[in-house]
Amino acid sequence: LQVIYQPIPKEETPAGGKWGKPERLDPLPYLRVLQAIDHKYPPEERGDLLVFLSGVAEIGAVQEAAQAYAARTQRWIVLPLHSTLSVAEQDKVFDVPPPGVRKCILSTNIAETSVTIDGIRFVLDSGKVKEMSYDPQGKLQRLQEFWISRASAEQRKGRAGRTGPGVCYRLYAESDYDAFSPYPVPEIQRVALDSLVLQLKSMGLGDPRTFPFLEPPPSSSLEMALRYLQDQGALDEAEDLTPIGNLLAQLPVDVVVGKMLVLGTLFGLAEPTLTVAAALSVPSPFLRPSHPKPECAAARRPLESPHGDPLTLLNLFNEWVQVKSERSGGSRRWCRRRGLEEHRLYEATNLRRQFQELLRDHQLLEEDSGRPSDSYSRQSRHRERRELHRLWRSHTETEGRKRKVLRLQDGAEASSGEEEEDGGSRGKGERSIDIQDVKFKLRHNVEELQAVSSSALSSSQLALLKLVLCRGLYPQLAIPDQLNSGRKDSDQIFHTKTKQGVVLHPTCVFTTSPELLHVKEGRQRGGAGEPTEGLSCHHQLLAFVSLLETNKPYLVNCVRVPALQALLLFSRSLDTTGDCARLVADGWLEVTIPDADSALRLLSTALQLRSSWEKLLHQLLEGRGGDELGHQPSPRDVSQLTRGLLDFLQVEVPYRLRQLTGLEKQNLYVGPQTVAAAPQLPGLFQGTEMKPDEVKGGHRVTDFLTYNCLATDTDLYSDCLRSFWTCPHCDLHMPFTPLERMCHQNTCRPPEAAPPEDPSENTSKTSALHRSYHCDICQQDFTFTPTQILRHRKQH
Repeated sequence: LQVIYQPIPKEETPAGGKWGKPERLDPLPYLRVLQAIDHKYPPEERGDLLVFLSGVAEIGAVQEAAQAYAARTQRWIVLPLHSTLSVAEQDKVFDVPPPGVRKCILSTNIAETSVTIDGIRFVLDSGKVKEMSYDPQGKLQRLQEFWISRASAEQRKGRAGRTGPGVCYRLYAESDYDAFSPYPVPEIQRVALDSLVLQLKSMGLGDPRTFPFLEPPPSSSLEMALRYLQDQGALDEAEDLTPIGNLLAQLPVDVVVGKMLVLGTLFGLAEPTLTVAAALSVPSPFLRPSHPKPECAAARRPLESPHGDPLTLLNLFNEWVQVKSERSGGSRRWCRRRGLEEHRLYEATNLRRQFQELLRDHQLLEEDSGRPSDSYSRQSRHRERRELHRLWRSHTETEGRKRKVLRLQDGAEASSGEEEEDGGSRGKGERSIDIQDVKFKLRHNVEELQAVSSSALSSSQLALLKLVLCRGLYPQLAIPDQLNSGRKDSDQIFHTKTKQGVVLHPTCVFTTSPELLHVKEGRQRGGAGEPTEGLSCHHQLLAFVSLLETNKPYLVNCVRVPALQALLLFSRSLDTTGDCARLVADGWLEVTIPDADSALRLLSTALQLRSSWEKLLHQLLEGRGGDELGHQPSPRDVSQLTRGLLDFLQVEVPYRLRQLTGLEKQNLYVGPQTVAAAPQLPGLFQGTEMKPDEVKGGHRVTDFLTYNCLATDTDLYSDCLRSFWTCPHCDLHMPFTPLERMCHQNTCRPPEAAPPEDPSENTSKTSALHRSYHCDICQQDFTFTPTQILRHRKQH
């Protein structure tokens, strides 16, 4: 095996682009190798060329120049090989070129170990690779270009001449090779460790920090994984598994996807949630050709959901199942016309079934026999399966993978799937067997899938499904930049808590319809003299599945959610001012509601809904597998929570939403205060005992809510200003602050619904409105609110 070093001269290295790296790879050094092979080796000598490039963009740059050279010489067929190609396009690299013609395969490192291609005599190694690294602080996956290791260089060299003498060209110097690291960075040191930590906990292997890894991951990654699992509710404060954490450890999916599956069963949305979870767990089915095809995008548009990518995937899967059940042979053509890789949909179907079986094993879904009820249907199904098994055997025995002879035009962009799909007749005029369709029908109950996919979601179910997705994805949120409405589609900018200036992935539905995320501002009514700029009832946030950085940081698989409701329902940390008109969620998003009464009502409702949701989820997890039905969530309670959530989503209150600046985050809290006693506000905070927060100041109400801890530059007396107000229940007319008014409304009931007073209980239910009262008629002492004083007087 001959090794030839051909480093690229510095004067030919492209100048740095905007980010200091070349805008486009120079294909000239690669063309020189093709020319050298043509000059040195006669075309009668068989032997193909395998070129290792770092990524899809680099493959595109070389492919364009190499195809022009191939068209001129008629001695090469240029074929790309990377993971985003369709299976049919990838399979072409295994086919045989015609006599006198060589294959030039432009590949990522997928051909380094994962694929073996016969007939390779020459290897051209760029010395570069793009690897995924992980930033645990921002939960950001970063695809970066690196020099390969010496082990990888030897592996690439070994691909040449496996069946005869070979040549390896290296586009770097031998001194560069000697400077390479011996081995690649271990995968455990460059991936998220959430699932690994969850597995270690479920196996009872103790503290992951002290686990004897052969190749220890960074301690920061372990710490962030533990903190993230606590945020997701999979671990408690002592870092022990919670009931939902124990279940998530048994689901072979990302934590957020597992949470979606569990939450979907609670609201009777198991079927659509199973589909979305499976579709998000496989690579995207959308093909990305180097030259976009507008006709494919137009054909896909009716399937796009205005709510986001997960729901677009749901529409896509459901429509594909309908096409397969109606005309199974036409599903390949249906996918091709829409620029879809059908193989990904088969993978999603298989994964969906696995998820379904896992939920049934854990008693979160009812068992379904899946067998036809009448004898005729059972016989028909039996005959169909027998025929499918016959086709499977026939394909295995006679067909398999037949190597075809490539044509010169197969290397061109217009090479065609059309011929492959429509001209599939082989031998004896028999139609070729779509073996993937045979496998699909053998593995799955097509009638059951069709029934599930044919039922459209109602508007209420769709709203609930978005809530389920958002709770699973939280806190992975992005806020649109305030100036997006004035930017063109491709320049829309978003901000996450840890990363500023991210953009939408090109496959995102909002990339082509950014107006769905724009807010109509300034049309809301403010109070007297209240400025309306920035006020809206319809601010939105994007919940996203992952953050991926290649040449730009991208949001991948996004769903839009109402900002106010999402923050009140799912925030891990919610801080308020004294009147609750200003809220800060998770220390980075500020919500300002000019109407303090509305703010208090919304916060009170959100507290009740969160408490009910947690209670029912706990019952669901604790009650599975038990014989006592009393531990299962009652349908009545689930229905009540569902109605409450849907009503909460319909509330329209004008508010402002913005991201806090770094300086504002540093001066966010009032800090610990010397307070004699915590205020008692049982009506607003459901009787929760409030304790002073020793860090933020204010008072800790729940594990996520801290009341009156935000620093403010308003007048110190503003919270004490009262205005006259008449209670609609007891007709009490007196001055109240907004907070006192809310507390009175929550404790005061209509006279006919009020229970008889029990003086013995009055001493335990006090608030800021209670005061000592001596009745001159009955000569007794009480602690009453003004309302209770009036009621007591009326009794005499």
